[in-house]
Amino acid sequence: MGRRANGEGSKPYQVSKGRWRADVTVGTDPISGKRIRKPVYGRSQALCAAARRDLIRQVEDGTVTIGSAPTLQEWLDHWLYTIKQGSLKDSTLEGYEAKIAWLNDTRLARTKLDKLKPEHIETFYARKRAEGKAVASVLQLHRILNGAFKAAVKRGKLGSNPLLKVDAPSGRSDEAFEPPTFTPEDARKIIAHAETLPSAEATRWMMALTYGPRQGEILGLGWDTVDLGNGQIDLRRTLYPKKWRHGCDDITHCPAKRPHLCPSRYGGGLFFGTPKSLAGRRSLPAPKQVLKHLKKLHAEHLALNKAEGKRRKPYTDPNGITVDLVFCQLNGRPHRPESDWKRWKALLEECGVDHVRLHDARHVSATMMLMLGIDARVVMDLMGWSQRTMVDRYQHVLDDMKRDVAAQVGDALWAGPKPPEDPDPQPVKDIEEEAAGDAIVVDFDEWKQRRVG
Repeated sequence: MGRRANGEGSKPYQVSKGRWRADVTVGTDPISGKRIRKPVYGRSQALCAAARRDLIRQVEDGTVTIGSAPTLQEWLDHWLYTIKQGSLKDSTLEGYEAKIAWLNDTRLARTKLDKLKPEHIETFYARKRAEGKAVASVLQLHRILNGAFKAAVKRGKLGSNPLLKVDAPSGRSDEAFEPPTFTPEDARKIIAHAETLPSAEATRWMMALTYGPRQGEILGLGWDTVDLGNGQIDLRRTLYPKKWRHGCDDITHCPAKRPHLCPSRYGGGLFFGTPKSLAGRRSLPAPKQVLKHLKKLHAEHLALNKAEGKRRKPYTDPNGITVDLVFCQLNGRPHRPESDWKRWKALLEECGVDHVRLHDARHVSATMMLMLGIDARVVMDLMGWSQRTMVDRYQHVLDDMKRDVAAQVGDALWAGPKPPEDPDPQPVKDIEEEAAGDAIVVDFDEWKQRRVG
């Protein structure tokens, strides 16, 4: 047999019992100019030859991985904390971390990138769905992986993106939107009770029930974005918590197991940011009832600034952004989201309203505006939605309410006629006393019991 042609790879040779190997040139080192050869293996000579042919096709297609491929976990860590971290919002980064954490200590995470198959990922998705994860959550992981794989292909760490052969998770989510148990009647109870509370509490919950601002938008609201003269509120800032991270070189030897207790902790705290979309940056006209409480609250803040002196000052976040907050503690610092939730829960108990999430107040605001016939485009602007699909989620809620109205109208129009009233009703009398000519009025229940006896 003659010499094999360049690019055909070596002839399979046996390296141990039941294990064959062949080597294929996959590229050239840009510095030394030496050939880069990659081995393939098989349990028989024929299987090894088939693997060699497959690798040759990858070289010809330009989809082969040169060098040692990292594991999926190694690449995701590099992609998230080196490539993407600077371009992601803190809240988005934490969301990515939560989804990637699904892969921790799994066989899929330990698989090298060049060994990943579409079936590996499909099996993992199916297992997560069986565990009860929502379709939307699995779809988020799919998009994260897709971004990481695209970057790996671009940098030569992966020959081709395996997700190109995987269908994106789809189907009806088990967490489909349902009408909130929080009703307009509940909202009226809360409003009535809020009128009896201090100005800060009254204004906080009234604002939540009018146009349904998000929690971070209310907690991050500053007096610089409130026009008391024109009754206008600009929502262009949000307050969000950022998790603390370990600052120790070796976490296993840190005296504190939790990052927020670490002596060298970093990165955490309450930060000011911007809404997640342009639609979230909006201006709202304040109803006169809310504006009245806002003016009263502003006057109280001015008085507190004088009374507290240096103990009270505007809050400056770790990035150096300073805001004179509308809703804050006595010293001017913001309320943490968890304390805000506790106050909401206590409020519902005081009003005798069943416990619902604070975010459900936002659902009620949207439902009430749509029920009043306000144009969907206006509702989207007031709620800070960028997609029409958010309005469509409420359609079946409105349909249910309209059916209730139709039933009430039907009952009113098709109700049977009432029996005519006796123009001169006679009191019920005891039979024996009536026979004796004595017209003493007797209680009907008492008379009934005597008759039965």
